[in-house]
Amino acid sequence: MNPSADPAPLGIRWRERDGVHIDVRGLAPPGPLVAILQLVASISDATPVLVHHDRDPLMLYAELAQIGWRAERLPSPAGEVLLRLERTQ
Repeated sequence: MNPSADPAPLGIRWRERDGVHIDVRGLAPPGPLVAILQLVASISDATPVLVHHDRDPLMLYAELAQIGWRAERLPSPAGEVLLRLERTQ
């Protein structure tokens, strides 16, 4: 492994018709926050991001607002928090 290479992205990512999904369940803090912000920063258009999390990421909301994104909590199965992130600007 090249020590100067970027580490692999955190979380599992995939694309569906409703946007780009990222599953950060089971990651220790600050892994979920870092992974979500990295993904959002990589999106240059209006593609929504759907976050699959195991807890409400309270620290994420202020970070998203600062960079022009908002979060909406969606219905999800017990034990999962599902968020839809969208660009506001």
